[in-house]
Amino acid sequence: MGTWWKLTRLVAERALFENLRSRSFKVVTGLLLLMSIAAVTIPQILGNERTTYTLATAGAAPSEMVAALDAAGRSAKFTVTYVSRGDSNAVRKAVRDGDATVGLTGGTLYTSNTAGGTFPVVVAQAVVGLETSHLLAGAGLSPQQVAELQSVRPPKQVTVGRVDNEGRAGAGLAVGVVLYLAITFAGTAIATTVAMEKSTRISEVLLAILRPSQVLVGTVVAIGTVTLLQLLVLATPLAVAVRVTDSIGLPPVAAGDITLAVAWFLLGFMLYAFLFAAAGALVNKITEVNSAILPVTMILLVGYMLAITVVTSNPASGWSVAASLFPLSAPMAMPIRWASGDVPIYQLLLAMALTAASSVFLVSVASSIYRRALLITGHRVKLREVLGGRAL
Repeated sequence: MGTWWKLTRLVAERALFENLRSRSFKVVTGLLLLMSIAAVTIPQILGNERTTYTLATAGAAPSEMVAALDAAGRSAKFTVTYVSRGDSNAVRKAVRDGDATVGLTGGTLYTSNTAGGTFPVVVAQAVVGLETSHLLAGAGLSPQQVAELQSVRPPKQVTVGRVDNEGRAGAGLAVGVVLYLAITFAGTAIATTVAMEKSTRISEVLLAILRPSQVLVGTVVAIGTVTLLQLLVLATPLAVAVRVTDSIGLPPVAAGDITLAVAWFLLGFMLYAFLFAAAGALVNKITEVNSAILPVTMILLVGYMLAITVVTSNPASGWSVAASLFPLSAPMAMPIRWASGDVPIYQLLLAMALTAASSVFLVSVASSIYRRALLITGHRVKLREVLGGRAL
């Protein structure tokens, strides 16, 4: 057994070094790093930009109005600038020409039909609040009593949705998409490598001194390591930003979701990698790879579609639970459902256990197909040939 692992490691190291030295690895890894850094820095840059509104008034804006709007701006992160005009017509012209967002004169509020957002509502509320204060003071209430009446706040508003945290759920959806793409790309790379070695007769040289299982495991480990490194390059800046700086607006618990995604990648990769390798061994020419791996790709695609349609629409439904526990869809579905915040821990552990057990079974099946198909050359191998044992 020690010799078996030693030779397998040599195969893995050979394939790993070839992949790490390739231009495609350097380009893809560099792009992933840039994407991850951009995802952290761009929201921070955009988030620091404050919206600015302009209020035009007939004469100087009342100091009480300025104080009220500036206070609202500090709370809602916007800035108000004030412009003075001679009369109501000039105020209206300033709004019409775009020199002001809102115009206020007497009891009239001028707004533009193309800009302003909620700022006119804020100005109207400030006017009502100031007028109410004056009326209360005129009715004999003391300044303290007026302040107490104005300190009354509306009820706390809580948005109720299908998930506990929309930001975390969005991160979970992104994790599911990334895992699907990573497993697809890694599986295609494995199938292409196997097909290339078979079509160029490199496999015959390797099989002269190695067992088929050693070639298979070494290839899978090498490409899996490369893909995992690329995922870590993508995930590390995001996880650090969530946990330390919160610069992308996600809750700190999302960092744990991103870390859990690495475990799900390993499980999903082992589940599908050997199937991709077995499919790659069936071809006679490298141009046949895409058609050979189509059945495996379709199974993976169905699991992905279940994850982004069924699970995202209602994470608590029975179909969502089934999709997150079924091994072939769990690597994409469970991270999305887990990020919804309403998954019992036992279901997470059960999904992992079922996926791991299925991986072990599929490794055995795929290794048998790979071992038999790799020895058949000259034509594309039919699945029934290797299942029937004709290559033994």
